Amino acid sequence: MSTLSSLLILSALSAPANERKFHPTRDVDAVEIFTCTFNDDWDINYDNWPDRWKRITGVDMPSYVKASLEDDPTALEGRCLSIQMNGGGTLIQSPSITISEYFSYIFEAQLRIVDLKYGKVQLVIEFTDDDRNVLQTTATKWYTSTNGWTKVRIGPINPSDSNVRWAEIHFRVKEGSHPDLQGKVSLDDIWLARMPRMTVETNSPFNVYTDPHDIMVTCSLMGILEKDPNIHFELLDASSRKLEDDTIQLDGRLITERMSRASDIVDNSTKNLKAGYAGKTQWSPPIDKYGFYRVRVTMRTAQGMMNQHIISIAVVPPLEKASQGEFGWTLTSRSIPLSFNQLTELLPLVAINWVKLPVWYDTARPDLGDKLVQLIERLSAKDIEVVGVVDHPPIDSELGQHVPPDVNVAELLSLDPDSWLPSLDPVLTRLSMRVRWWQLGQDHDVSFSGFANLEEEIAKLRDKLFRFGQDIRLGIGWQWPNGDGLGQPASWDFQQYTATPSLTQKELAAYLQIPRRPQVDRWVLVEPLSQELYDLPIRVHDLVGQMLTAKIHDADAIFIAEPFNDDHGLLSMNGSPGELLLPWRTTASLLSGTKHLGSFHLPQGSANHLFEAPNGSVLMVVWNEKPVQEVLYLGDNTRIIDVWGRAKKPKNEEYRQVIDVDALPQFVLGIDPNIARWRMQVRFKNTHFPSVFGHAHPNQIRLNNHFSQGAGGTAHLIAPEGWQVLPEVVEFKLAAQETSKRPFEIALPFDANSGNIQVRIDFIVAADREYRFSVYRELSVGVGDVEIDVHTRLDDNGTLIVEQRMVNHSGKNVDFKCLLYAQGQRRQRKQVFQLGDSQDTKVYYYPNGEDILGTELWLRAEELDGSRVLNHRFTAER
Repeated sequence: MSTLSSLLILSALSAPANERKFHPTRDVDAVEIFTCTFNDDWDINYDNWPDRWKRITGVDMPSYVKASLEDDPTALEGRCLSIQMNGGGTLIQSPSITISEYFSYIFEAQLRIVDLKYGKVQLVIEFTDDDRNVLQTTATKWYTSTNGWTKVRIGPINPSDSNVRWAEIHFRVKEGSHPDLQGKVSLDDIWLARMPRMTVETNSPFNVYTDPHDIMVTCSLMGILEKDPNIHFELLDASSRKLEDDTIQLDGRLITERMSRASDIVDNSTKNLKAGYAGKTQWSPPIDKYGFYRVRVTMRTAQGMMNQHIISIAVVPPLEKASQGEFGWTLTSRSIPLSFNQLTELLPLVAINWVKLPVWYDTARPDLGDKLVQLIERLSAKDIEVVGVVDHPPIDSELGQHVPPDVNVAELLSLDPDSWLPSLDPVLTRLSMRVRWWQLGQDHDVSFSGFANLEEEIAKLRDKLFRFGQDIRLGIGWQWPNGDGLGQPASWDFQQYTATPSLTQKELAAYLQIPRRPQVDRWVLVEPLSQELYDLPIRVHDLVGQMLTAKIHDADAIFIAEPFNDDHGLLSMNGSPGELLLPWRTTASLLSGTKHLGSFHLPQGSANHLFEAPNGSVLMVVWNEKPVQEVLYLGDNTRIIDVWGRAKKPKNEEYRQVIDVDALPQFVLGIDPNIARWRMQVRFKNTHFPSVFGHAHPNQIRLNNHFSQGAGGTAHLIAPEGWQVLPEVVEFKLAAQETSKRPFEIALPFDANSGNIQVRIDFIVAADREYRFSVYRELSVGVGDVEIDVHTRLDDNGTLIVEQRMVNHSGKNVDFKCLLYAQGQRRQRKQVFQLGDSQDTKVYYYPNGEDILGTELWLRAEELDGSRVLNHRFTAER
């Protein structure tokens, strides 16, 4: 016996860890209610089938596929339930297990798949009522292979119906595209446990508020094992930084639950067990600013942290929405988490003027039509235009049961009209007086765009659908970058453009510059980045960038593709706000109905775009890849709104505003429209100077007076040190809307840098009052046909290597003498002969290069037998 025991121990130690033992440490607050290891206790009659488990057979689940208990030394107690594949699927059901709505539930099991080629495996939990009606289903993902025994887990699952009484575990093997004639699927160590049920909710169905003082967070607990645990509330900002917290002790009440192990079901015996305690507590988070927040709620007991929930909250500022605008939502998904009444409350808060709704309802349910009409009328009263989407017939209707769920709209409407028109006609008749815009198919359904005689086909469909002469606007899906058929008139009014994969900002801008089809509006989709792949600042920057791109290039309507989506939506699938909701709302609120004016040069080079609102006010969107301060005069009443909707007054430096700019776009409101246009219209006649020194280069500055009255003043041209500008101060007098050109000259010093040089123009303008502001422009020194590029590096010996690369695009070969100056070092010289369009490389060496790192070097390239001199300054880097 001693020898045998030693062998068994050695055998166990030699087995892989995941095949020796299951049962890793499970949740400390879990109470086991069902377990099955398929040992001898589960096979009392020794028939190699687990007692009280059932097998379901049918067309796809033939009985000849062998399923039985088998000995397996790697199983937890030496036996497991296995299915030997033989060309078919299998469904096996556990005994019924009594459960309660008071608890959450966790399910775990061990699964092993060997040599399965085509099929797939899934474990499912079904919750039923006393009559065995299925109320709720939760499943694992489909598995096609495992690496030995693999733990699968479902939960925690919160019963969604108070009538739940029973749970069943289903073991499914589904046949694939071809039958598996070999392979084995095994199941072991099944475990179902109850957990305290914790729910956290607010007093809003979608957690969006206009007043932060209205927010109340409620934490409800059921089935906890302690009467008075501590409930810890934390308020987090968008970056998950903790702002405030509070701890409240729960005063629980005792609850009981009818409990029964599977072994008790045989004789229908039940017993009352102490199920634990239940209670509720509330917290009003101390939020005093608009923005996106999370509330983290944690239950702490004597054993430590037992449960944690996080909910998101958006507090939206009172930004005025334009009565007409381009931005909208597409709500054609069949899994919208909010009711019509809740949508009526939410949609006016999120700055949209359009919403797409599926309108093909079952005419056997007139109450659905009543609710849809009521929603459309209530949204119309809030200046939200409804687009009726004709897509798939209602699933429960007779037609819906006879067409495939993935049928596209062109296939469906190409069928005999007698098959679909009787179902659709009453819907169109009822809604066409309230809905002017209609789209055939969902946004990504471009099935009509490939038709050979599309204009004729759509015209026929239009006559069938809207034969009563209503003022209808009809649209279809269109694939970027399909040709638009520019040469012939369309029989539709708009095209909803889409692309797979979704477009980048640059691609969207390029496509929107393609000439549009006359009299046909262009609608585009905004598709945010995945939160699994990108961090929040990148996602916000991209979302606002897509909206700006569509707006700048005159898209007629701009829709968010899937507003309810856990990965890339504006809200989650449970209807709570996501991180991108406020950036969408802020951008849409401020840009709706505006006109793009252009952009101007800012002193630190920040990207920007200006827009004019219908009331004549001007705003600027500004951002920069690196943090900078832009200091300039923009107006007397400017304010800044960030993407979260929070407003602040900019700091002032004398008469100028100081704008802190970073990668997240900001909106600067209250920009003086006259100064903005003046700044945008300032031009130099010549923006390029040859690199010829000691010679005056004539130029002109063009000025436009955009004030509604005459204006006079001065323009002070401030160039880099050493440049000579004559005259430095240009005087002007301009009538309202007058344009004038004033001459001046520039002489360059011998060491003037080549390339783009920033010049500042300080204006003093007397109109209705005196204005002081600066305009920034770039002048290019060098004709631009010779490029110089310099790189530095330190080699292993400490020598600084300077590599000079030159290319000449002029088409005429030239010679240069190149001089390189470094502080404290002897001047080095190189000769470049017959420089053409092939790159010429020269290398300079400085021993003891560490002494030169971080200092400025000056490369001077003098044209031989010419007057050009190219100066290039750079810093020595490692």
